[in-house]
Amino acid sequence: MIPSGLIKELKDFIGTSRRIAVLGIGNDLRTDDGIGPIVVESLKIDYPDLMIENVGSVPEGFARPLAQFGAERVIMIDAADMRKPPGHIELVTKDRIGGISISTHSMPLSFLMMYLEQETGAETILIGIQPESIQFGEGLTPVIKLVAESLVDTLESLLAEHMEDTGNVSND
Repeated sequence: MIPSGLIKELKDFIGTSRRIAVLGIGNDLRTDDGIGPIVVESLKIDYPDLMIENVGSVPEGFARPLAQFGAERVIMIDAADMRKPPGHIELVTKDRIGGISISTHSMPLSFLMMYLEQETGAETILIGIQPESIQFGEGLTPVIKLVAESLVDTLESLLAEHMEDTGNVSND
């Protein structure tokens, strides 16, 4: 379900980096806006050079732990209004993020990406998922739930392969 082009872009973004952070952004009390936290909480992968965190609706508050961790690449997962059909998923750089927004965050995603890069020295990218609904309520809509499950599978296999290739040993 995750387009092969997106997987290739993600592999290219990760490149040869050693320390990677995956941040789930969103509010799980606003239906599909909870996709970021739900994805990161579902990831069953553990390596010393991999940080996986649910940063909720105030991700800018996580800059210091991210800098202390020494992340080289930061992958953010969030619902993003790209004016596409629900479930559309794409990788978005801070340069391409103009016009993409979601109303539940205190800081526009482009500013967040620039801020995290400035504070940590890491490169950032957003995996944006077009929500069907961000109304108050718990749980994802059916189409977004399928995207979340597919994204979890994709990230687990891609990150495990990358970590093992860079000599990381799983903590599992």
